[in-house]
Amino acid sequence: MTHPLPLRRLILSLGLCLWAGSSSFAAAPPADPARAQLADGKSRFDKLCISCHGADGAGKDTYGPALQNRPELSAALIRERIVKGKHGDHAMPPWGTVLDRPAIDALVAYVEVLRQPAAAGAADPLSPFDLNDPARIEKGRKRFAKTCAGYCHGHEGVGGRAPDFKGRTDLGPQQTFDTIYHGRTGADVMPPWGAAFSEESIWELVAYLQFLGRQPAD
Repeated sequence: MTHPLPLRRLILSLGLCLWAGSSSFAAAPPADPARAQLADGKSRFDKLCISCHGADGAGKDTYGPALQNRPELSAALIRERIVKGKHGDHAMPPWGTVLDRPAIDALVAYVEVLRQPAAAGAADPLSPFDLNDPARIEKGRKRFAKTCAGYCHGHEGVGGRAPDFKGRTDLGPQQTFDTIYHGRTGADVMPPWGAAFSEESIWELVAYLQFLGRQPAD
């Protein structure tokens, strides 16, 4: 049975309206795969490997060897160590029985960055997307307004109980991420949000705070 022409036009019009309405709720652009993999690798390294290799693989006064500035470490050797572990001095557990292939790939990619001579001083944060992306900044702004502004940080990061964010050029992206994720104690106590927000959501907050830092202080 075919619909009368006016009814078919009505159905088509409703479909176009629904499509147009849904476009206003479009999600932020997807994370760049390479950046996302490095960000995942760093996150896993921070959770699993810091206790032996130190923060960012620096290795100072740690059980495991330093990983920074180690160009002699090939990707194949890095993968073998992660998958099979190591016996003898500075023994290392085999992570191949615990982690899946994507997780191991992410760790290998991150350690490959660490081993390069310029990695230790690299300024580019290991975020899963461009922190200057307007869509990500806007998502961070909305999350900040809903979660962070009212009690502690004030509207647009100004006038709250905590120091203002506008004009703050001293807060690096990774430092900001770590503070949001782990929280802080002391005079300016802050709860840890790592269990409440995904890491991608925290990076969106970082993107917004970096944006605020570029605005003139009130």
